[in-house]
Amino acid sequence: MNIEKKGEGKVRVIIMMVMMMVMMGCNSGGVKGEGTAGGGGSGLSGAMMEVGRSAERVFYAFIELMSDVLGFTAKVDTKKSDVGNYFNSLGVKLGEATKELEEVAKKSETDTNKGDLSKDEKNAIREAVDAAKGVLDTLKGYLESLKGIGDGTIVGEAVTGDAAAVGTAGDESSLVAIIKALKLVVQVSEKENVGKLSESDTTLSINGIDNKNGVKILATKMVVIQNQQMWVRQLQYW
Repeated sequence: MNIEKKGEGKVRVIIMMVMMMVMMGCNSGGVKGEGTAGGGGSGLSGAMMEVGRSAERVFYAFIELMSDVLGFTAKVDTKKSDVGNYFNSLGVKLGEATKELEEVAKKSETDTNKGDLSKDEKNAIREAVDAAKGVLDTLKGYLESLKGIGDGTIVGEAVTGDAAAVGTAGDESSLVAIIKALKLVVQVSEKENVGKLSESDTTLSINGIDNKNGVKILATKMVVIQNQQMWVRQLQYW
């Protein structure tokens, strides 16, 4: 799925984000007197200024990743099981990102032993990695719990004929679990400034069946980050 490839690329943005925080954390302590504060800078300070200019772009890319998690697009031939597989694939990618972050922390320990990093710098890297891993692991658990959603029928397929008159009760325990997982994903995304879900005016009408009282499609929208410059400034002095 094209949307899966898009999500896979953005998962790596999280790793970039953590690496930037690590580099800026090291800059606050200084490394062997390289670079100077202010101006264009050279050496490590010059690199930090370039990282600072990139921080805002990375932040928005992370928000876009969260929007993808909540913005799965169903097509006319999309099966209900495809929805579950999509969420599960995102969980797998987040797990891979977590492993890569752990490798970053391990490398910092090796560099410390070689004298390339101070103990404080190593601790800063470990704290940044652990914080990022915590968010990723939380999201991974929520997403993977949704992997069993649906069957081989088409999304939005309406029951007709005698079966429609009889009706079929849903699995209440499964519905509760799904709603809880999606609610927790939304809570995490809102902390990252992704807009809240809102009800749209779109409903399904299949084979002449009026579904005006049925489930409406949920929509998300990106929120405007009012304090992005402040966020970048705080990150630079992290």
